[in-house]
Amino acid sequence: MITHENIEIIHRFFQVDKTSFEEMLSALLQKYNAVYTPVRMVIFGAPADNEEYAMRFAIIRRTVKEQFGANSPFVSYVAQPPQTMGLTMEVHEVVLTVQDRIAYRSRADVEYITIEREGCKRLFMSGVTGDIFHQTIREQSHEVFSKIADVLETEKLPVSSIIRQWNYIEKITDYDATGHQHYQDFNDARSLFYQGSEWTTGYPAATGIGTHWGGIMVDLDALRCEDRSVQVCGVDNPLQVAAHAYSQKVLLGEEDKVLLHKTTPKFERAKAVWKEDHGFVYISGTAAIRGEQSLEGVGIERQTLATLENIEYLVSHENLNRSGIPATKDATLITFRVYVKRWEDMDAAKKVVTERYSNLPAIYTLTDVCRSELLIEIEGMGILF
Repeated sequence: MITHENIEIIHRFFQVDKTSFEEMLSALLQKYNAVYTPVRMVIFGAPADNEEYAMRFAIIRRTVKEQFGANSPFVSYVAQPPQTMGLTMEVHEVVLTVQDRIAYRSRADVEYITIEREGCKRLFMSGVTGDIFHQTIREQSHEVFSKIADVLETEKLPVSSIIRQWNYIEKITDYDATGHQHYQDFNDARSLFYQGSEWTTGYPAATGIGTHWGGIMVDLDALRCEDRSVQVCGVDNPLQVAAHAYSQKVLLGEEDKVLLHKTTPKFERAKAVWKEDHGFVYISGTAAIRGEQSLEGVGIERQTLATLENIEYLVSHENLNRSGIPATKDATLITFRVYVKRWEDMDAAKKVVTERYSNLPAIYTLTDVCRSELLIEIEGMGILF
């Protein structure tokens, strides 16, 4: 039986139909009643350009702060049109115990939340952005990681304590005038940020996904635990080459002048957190890739099925056990985010997912994914027993 006490972090979805932005935002926030402690709100919408994106993001931040006051969750605004063409919101809530101490903090212009108990510290950071009006994607990436590094250092958390990262990259597969691809520029900046840390439990679970606007934005969860009953473990997938082990032939754009080569995406296929007899697993953005090659020319239905098959094997108890997690059964999937590249594929993708998971809460958005030939990407969460 799944209980919230077993989950510890809960993702809840809300959406409203299209009307004016202010009306949609008001209606969306009215739908939400906190069950546990909200730490992050991620709102998906369709601004027309970066000027409108920045204006709306400021409105969202101000409105959420007015509604929640000093104990406000922090927000992200993702320029991905939801399937409804209105606004969609994902709220992350944490189940606090009597031992937990929560603090709402800021460092420079970055706001974040820490939760501490004896032997463990968690950190939630949202909406960390660069300067979308004056910086290149590469410059924004370095600025964002510099801000994150400053917060982690302040909180005495190593970079390797990051267990889940969401990386939003404007026009992810585009190239700049010098031949540098946006996603590759981001990956090079991430590699520089990660180097020097000891990733003994594997890299974070992560999603690197396109947005229509907004430059670079990163959300992340971090966890440091001295409690030996808590196990944190990266989860590989034998059906896919680990992303951080990709060969140079699948990496695009010009090489980095400092690193002298194109660096790989530094993430694990999943990251599991296990305590005594239960836990949860963050499932990274997953696509129709076998080995390190995309399934090309097979259509949206086959790509969607292949993506789901990759996820299902990834979180099977056989694979979890191989990764060192003593789960006794396959993970129970509890949420999906489904990113679809083309409007004309949206209904077909949703049909495949819902036929397989009819009761699974999911949101669907329109956006580009990290390879031009991929039509869909899916991320999610699962519960472990």
